[in-house]
Amino acid sequence: MVGPSLEPGPARVRWYAMKSSTTLRFGLFGLLVLALVACDDGETTDLSTTSSLIASPTTGGEIATTTTVAPGGDTTSTTLVGQQVPSHEVVARVSDPAGETLFIVIPPGDAYTDVDLENFVVGLVDSGEITYGAEIFDDPGAVDAFRKPEAERTEGETQLIDQHHFASVQNGTTMIFRGPFADSGEFVIGS
Repeated sequence: MVGPSLEPGPARVRWYAMKSSTTLRFGLFGLLVLALVACDDGETTDLSTTSSLIASPTTGGEIATTTTVAPGGDTTSTTLVGQQVPSHEVVARVSDPAGETLFIVIPPGDAYTDVDLENFVVGLVDSGEITYGAEIFDDPGAVDAFRKPEAERTEGETQLIDQHHFASVQNGTTMIFRGPFADSGEFVIGS
């Protein structure tokens, strides 16, 4: 049967339904191809992505290599480095009517990324350990220097804070990156 029979009935309706869905699929495919061709102006764009590979709690840090193949067949290998925050210690607590601020020291790490710190802080907020505020460091000496009034800090203490103060949590909802991660800005926890 090339077309529908001339007699009305279910066979004729099914044939038109099949024909309509096939036509629709080919039409959408054609539009997609036209859109892709129209977007390809022959220029190449350099795209980059920053990622962090988060290790499982038992393995510590991991390194993984991914390979990307560009449309022209060029391949690029990228090494992703990440270091999960393995532990932490609350070295001080300051309470005020608004809430409690924790001063947290994590182990020194060369491979921490903003994503690693974000995951760590979100985990502490989700567990209820951080309810209002926190200051995250990787050096106890930087905590001591940070807790001094600014006017009483030495130049060395200010540099210690700049190098080892990684993040702050304010109002239990906003994480602000500090020190070596300051370029990462801030984000609303839970968004």
